[in-house]
Amino acid sequence: MPTGLPKYDGTDGGPIDLTTARQWVKNFRATIPPAEVRSHYFGRDIVDTILAQPGCTGLRIYYAINDKKEKEIIISGADDTGEDMLPGEGAEGSGGNTLADASYPCPSVCPTGGL
Repeated sequence: MPTGLPKYDGTDGGPIDLTTARQWVKNFRATIPPAEVRSHYFGRDIVDTILAQPGCTGLRIYYAINDKKEKEIIISGADDTGEDMLPGEGAEGSGGNTLADASYPCPSVCPTGGL
């Protein structure tokens, strides 16, 4: 787990070893029914689009439920103060910021291996 306050300079976070990651995923899966959404895939283009926003130092990921009561994930850029970079609230009101949500949930689109 991270310690201290975030710096919001792009260096926050860090790697996790495979054994720990697999255990944590296993812990989560033990709390949900087998058919429950357990991951989402986002393509590189949308992630790169968000990270390329002027002033973006990282990503914030929100859990969400759509109108069909299905799990979703919303990705927002974050700036060097830790604030979300929302559409319509860009530098000088440019509105050029992007949120992501068009992901592929697993199940139904799942890797054959992985975590």
